[in-house]
Amino acid sequence: MKGFLYTEEFASRKFTGKSMKDAYLKAVKWYASNVLAKDELRNVQVEYEKVHDEQSPTIILHLYASLVEEEVRAAHCNICRESHKSFFISEETNCAWCKIKGYQNRCDRHIEIKKSYYKQLLERREYGE
Repeated sequence: MKGFLYTEEFASRKFTGKSMKDAYLKAVKWYASNVLAKDELRNVQVEYEKVHDEQSPTIILHLYASLVEEEVRAAHCNICRESHKSFFISEETNCAWCKIKGYQNRCDRHIEIKKSYYKQLLERREYGE
């Protein structure tokens, strides 16, 4: 999927266990049965945070509601075109003047750099560098 996600955390939950693996398995089981299996929970992103505590290893599960930026931008552009036609009947919409495109280009460049960096990190781990 290309594009950005706008996310906002809507829930978090702690899972403790005898080991980090035990805590993680509890978190994944809860997520699978309470979020993933529910049809009404769509576009939910998940993040697992490790809390290293020797006495009680903990995983904090963060849940985020998300919107696909591409869909939000398309809706914004449609609204802009509609309102432009309503107020300026004889003029075409000039999307080149839109400020959202400059913002989007900066975001695109930023995410490409970040993706490249993350890929390099993963490759280093895979090849033991």
